[in-house]
Amino acid sequence: MTEITERKTPEEIQQKILEVLNDKPLNALEISKAIGSNWSTVKTYIADLIEEKKVKEIIFNGQIIYLKLTEDTYFNIPIKEEERKLFKFIFYNAIQKYKEITGKQIRRTELAKLCAEITTELKLQIPIVWYIYGPMPLMIIDIQKNYTTDFVPDNSQEIKKAIERWIRNSTKNLIRELRVEYYQKSKNEVYVVKEEIYWKLEKKDYNNLSDLFFNFLTSIVAYNKGFEQIVSPLYRIVSGAEYIKLLENKEFHSKLFLTFDCVWKYIAIHMLVDSLIKIGYPLSEKDLLLGQIIDTKNSFAMESINELNEFYMEHIPEKIPTPKFETINLEARKIIDQWTDSEVWRE
Repeated sequence: MTEITERKTPEEIQQKILEVLNDKPLNALEISKAIGSNWSTVKTYIADLIEEKKVKEIIFNGQIIYLKLTEDTYFNIPIKEEERKLFKFIFYNAIQKYKEITGKQIRRTELAKLCAEITTELKLQIPIVWYIYGPMPLMIIDIQKNYTTDFVPDNSQEIKKAIERWIRNSTKNLIRELRVEYYQKSKNEVYVVKEEIYWKLEKKDYNNLSDLFFNFLTSIVAYNKGFEQIVSPLYRIVSGAEYIKLLENKEFHSKLFLTFDCVWKYIAIHMLVDSLIKIGYPLSEKDLLLGQIIDTKNSFAMESINELNEFYMEHIPEKIPTPKFETINLEARKIIDQWTDSEVWRE
């Protein structure tokens, strides 16, 4: 008996291509198998989708891969449609309830922390990741967007009650306080210390700044020993600058602020990758989705450190006692070596 193949309209083929790209990027052959259309047909309609900016072509490991441009997730990282619906349900109800209780509009940081906390509390199956400011939904929050949805999850009442509890308990806090509170709850020392450094740099408070950078160095090495090579030079420059009274130099301050920001953004993209892997995203997709972004942020961070170091070296007095520098760096090296050799950092 001859098998009858159902003919699809161009619109149906395009829609099916977008649907199979929801979960992860694929090549043309994988797409053609998934939607039951031949390779040449798929290539034709993918070209149309690229022109419409709905799909992006990526060269990866010598082959052409196609990525759906969702525009509603960070770095176009794919999420399941069920997760997207649940995010919209939470966003909509949180925005409405916040306005009802406070008479104000919820801020993006507040909504991000709300999502993170109720996801943990209710064990919701949605991707929450750690990035620059801590935990956040992988789906981008746009407070001005209309998130009205017909989707109602089975535990909708439980979610609504958790949203209301969070709003009533947390709206009195300042944004920075909310961030630090969540970092402390999560026992994430790296984020706690980076927040203290940003705060001191913003306030131009240089008291014990090198001690903070040392704490940042040890805490980041505890998280991942590989970060030592990028944070250690920064600590060395700051401790030296403190010793020669360079921290209060306006130009040095600007360069230091920029450098720390670049270094943190490089570290934060790794935090994002690690949290994606932790919630089930394949490690194999890391380089495909974020490899170029990681390389770019690494280049910015290294370039900024080099520029900061050049400025620092130019301002070192000709005659200056060296034992102080040696003591600082030898002590730092000793602590890090003892600690990493103990294998504690692997836990």
